[in-house]
Amino acid sequence: MKFSRFGVIDLRQVILGFAVLCVMVTLGNQFIINYRVHGQQMVAHTLTSNQAYASKLSDITEQFLNSLQMQLRYSAARLADNNTLIIQQQETLRLLEQSASFNSVVVVNEQGVITSTAPLTLGVKGVRLQSDSAKQSLRAQAPTIPQPFVSPASNLIVSPSHPIFSADEQYQGYIAGTIYLHGDNILSRLLGQHFHNDKANIMVLSANGSVIYHSQRQRVGSKITPASPLWPAFANAQMQSGSEGVGAMLVGYAPVRTANWVVLVGTERNQVVESVGNTIMNVLAKAAPVTVITLLVIWYLANLISAPLRQLAQRVADSSKEYDDVPTWFFEAKTLRNALRTYSNEQHQRINDLNKASLTDPLTGIGNRRYMEVFIQSMVADEQAFAVITLDIDHFKRVNDSYGHDVGDDVIQGLGQLLQSSCREYDGVCRSGGEEFLLILPGIGKKIALELAERLRVAIQAHDFTPVPQVTVSLGVSLWQPGCSVDAVLKAADNALYRAKQRGRNRCEVELLG
Repeated sequence: MKFSRFGVIDLRQVILGFAVLCVMVTLGNQFIINYRVHGQQMVAHTLTSNQAYASKLSDITEQFLNSLQMQLRYSAARLADNNTLIIQQQETLRLLEQSASFNSVVVVNEQGVITSTAPLTLGVKGVRLQSDSAKQSLRAQAPTIPQPFVSPASNLIVSPSHPIFSADEQYQGYIAGTIYLHGDNILSRLLGQHFHNDKANIMVLSANGSVIYHSQRQRVGSKITPASPLWPAFANAQMQSGSEGVGAMLVGYAPVRTANWVVLVGTERNQVVESVGNTIMNVLAKAAPVTVITLLVIWYLANLISAPLRQLAQRVADSSKEYDDVPTWFFEAKTLRNALRTYSNEQHQRINDLNKASLTDPLTGIGNRRYMEVFIQSMVADEQAFAVITLDIDHFKRVNDSYGHDVGDDVIQGLGQLLQSSCREYDGVCRSGGEEFLLILPGIGKKIALELAERLRVAIQAHDFTPVPQVTVSLGVSLWQPGCSVDAVLKAADNALYRAKQRGRNRCEVELLG
């Protein structure tokens, strides 16, 4: 009998399922925790890094602008002593050629007219400044870095300037170096060459929100407004350095106080989150071999733990098997095996006892009528010829009446023992009812069967059944051959027994079929 597990979850599956669930929950929990914690750390790190880099760019820009003002101050001092057109032209050319800081240099007189330019091909000499933004330096009469404006040559520029005063303190205009914000200039190279996060956007804003520099060149010249998500960071940066999350951006900021500019370094939040996800996935990928090995170990241990219990369950389902060869390496399985073995042995003993009781006559200890039926069926199945001897105690009613039923039972019991001892081990001896007995003798013919019946009659007559003086029996003999009817043979033996009683008892008679 095979132990069927169809539709039933066994212990191995329970252990595997529970262990795999624990591993998956642990991995998922670690993934979520690492994702959140690492994400928060990356956001904080990005904000700190952006703020530090914004401060660094602010310092660099501050130093650069101070350097520009020093160069312009030197040129203004030279023009203060001799402010002729020839000297102006010489000085603008010198300043342009000796410094790589400016795209062009101009001198503007006190009326706002451009009197000298370098390079000479600029084409704005003699042009009067018209716009308010272009007149910022003229009105200031002090070192100035005005807001970006469009020059007469139609270039978006930032133009640091320094006033020119004569020896008697008379204002004579100013000298200015111009930086073309849309072109190649030292400011864009200075801010564009960095080793910060490649995904960061760097921008420099003037006091009015105009973009002086941007990592994306096309954004230069645009302007942010209070509606822009960057406006809070821009407003804060005008007062102090810091960092904050601005919408989808993580922005670090710092002011450039010399020019009243603002440096913003921003990274998109989703890029940081994406990098965190990639990092976690890389970690999981590297942890995959260990996870696979762990699952294989769990699978092996689940088999190892469940194997004894599975075998014990199979043995319970197949009661014909023993339990001794089931390996039990842990206490619970060993205890269960011993308990099952003890229970199985007890059950087998009970079954054997019940089987024996069902086939045994309780008074004599020999076979009963059911035993006779089973024994005959086995002979017939093997086609083994056998002799049948039926016997009955003569005048047994007199024994009961004279000596009591207890003595009668003793006589029956003694007769059963005598018959058992007189027959072969493989002969069938049974009490068929009351004082009647039946013998099934395999492999015996008529002659031997009659001789055995006669010997039994004589032995019983000579046996001491005290207090009964003498007990005699009548016997009937018949033979079964393959192809005969068992009922007919038993009937023939009963008929022979009946004739023996009719002919005076204490004798043997034979009746054969055919």
